[in-house]
Amino acid sequence: MPDIILYPRDTVMRALEVMHRYGVHLLPVVDERHGEVLGHVTEEELHRIWSTLPLARMSEILTARAALASEGIAGERPWRLVFVPGGQGSRSAWVH
Repeated sequence: MPDIILYPRDTVMRALEVMHRYGVHLLPVVDERHGEVLGHVTEEELHRIWSTLPLARMSEILTARAALASEGIAGERPWRLVFVPGGQGSRSAWVH
């Protein structure tokens, strides 16, 4: 069996397709250039996110998770990401 990994640009939908195809429940997210493992995602976590953000990218999920950890909120949790589009001159962001 080939190495089964996700890349930061992969979406929640794509990640769930890969998990279902190979029968796995946890996958690493790997930097394409350096081969460094950036983090991992679970099928359970992705199903929670999929209901509202099926096109969220792995990079966005890992970034949101890191932001939660920096606020002292860690571990598996039923958090919800919300996309806030930026207006003129401001940046778009994912918030929890």
